[in-house]
Amino acid sequence: MTLSVRDCSPFAPAPSAADAAWLSRLALASRGGDLVLRLEQGREDEPVVRCDEFGSWWAGRYVGSLTFEGRRLDILPRFGEETLRVWIAGAFNLALVDTPGRLGGDDSFVARLLAAVCSRAFVAAARHGAPALRADVREGGLTVRGRIDVPATVRLRAFQVPGVASVRREKSLDHAVTAAIVAAWAELSQAVGHGGWLPDRLGEIVPHMVAAVGVRPRVPTREEIDRVRLTPITAGFRPLAELSARIAARRGLSPRSSDDGECKGVLLDVAELSELYVLGAIRRAWPDADVLHGAREAGESRPLLRNASGHGLGTMKPDAVIREGERVLLVADAKYKTLQPAVRVAVPQREDLYQMAAYLGRWGAAGILLYPEDPAAPGTPPAEAGSPWVLADGTAVAFAALPAGVDAAAAKLRGIVRLTSRSSLNGRLAACG
Repeated sequence: MTLSVRDCSPFAPAPSAADAAWLSRLALASRGGDLVLRLEQGREDEPVVRCDEFGSWWAGRYVGSLTFEGRRLDILPRFGEETLRVWIAGAFNLALVDTPGRLGGDDSFVARLLAAVCSRAFVAAARHGAPALRADVREGGLTVRGRIDVPATVRLRAFQVPGVASVRREKSLDHAVTAAIVAAWAELSQAVGHGGWLPDRLGEIVPHMVAAVGVRPRVPTREEIDRVRLTPITAGFRPLAELSARIAARRGLSPRSSDDGECKGVLLDVAELSELYVLGAIRRAWPDADVLHGAREAGESRPLLRNASGHGLGTMKPDAVIREGERVLLVADAKYKTLQPAVRVAVPQREDLYQMAAYLGRWGAAGILLYPEDPAAPGTPPAEAGSPWVLADGTAVAFAALPAGVDAAAAKLRGIVRLTSRSSLNGRLAACG
């Protein structure tokens, strides 16, 4: 039996007493974040499912499929599967290229989503071939292959070894980038199957990559991938390899089998993905600015309070800090919520406003709160239409719902915020003051 729900949404219709009891056991079995495929590190976990004070069951901020006690839970994306696919592409600077094939509807959603993104990214990166590197191959014998290696030949003669040493340049696929991609391909193929999602270009090149590193290579680290010196032609494989390493490191993408008492499957943190997508859109909007991730850049996380001894209290980590040299021009924060008015929910939410006010007081810059554009609620949200808003000291705050498409999102950001030494919001700050 399968239950379905959308992320950050209540179960509708309300689950029966037996379903609610199963959800209670599932909530306990799925704690700890072991089922989440992390695209970044450092985010706090929240319950996969929860029961509120009114007795209503809700899904958390994850999407994916879980099996537990012979039953299955599918958590679907409330903004649509295509939106999540575009977010992943924008977050990791992956090109979206049309590919043949069709994904089956019975497989894990997260596995299918990642398979689609990886296959499209591979097609874009492999326009000029596989990520081969040129490496020196040295050998000795009676035949010269390539050019003579004079120092090595002298050493051979010193030990009275007959023959000559030579060196030649050959293309090699045996490196960390290949290993990451093959490891992810093996994991996704096991979860989704080899047919349907595999584009022709991937089918042509993967066998050569497998021959170089094996069917199940060790998953390389980020540092090992960074050390691979790709050429400008093969540089497109690097972001694909980084995403592939994250996929391959999380074994068991398929939720098809479950032992009693053991929860299996994989979940994707949509709030984390939304944040990374927004960061990618900001960097696309202002490529010449320094865009720092407050959660990752040690210099851009600051305490809310300090005492006389200089000790801090209440660390603040905005999603993005846009700088020009030492001057902070703009503080941006991503919210995986709808900006459209909702029944019984204040939009924007009070805690989000307080959080942004604290950021602006600490960084001394303008700010912007960024939300996903809700396909189910078209039109400009009132908070966005009234932007910019100002604090008592005249500091400007804007709101925006970003479309699913990194170029369109970047264009919208440039239309709202004009980065200057004072970061006026579209030139309207003076009028609001």
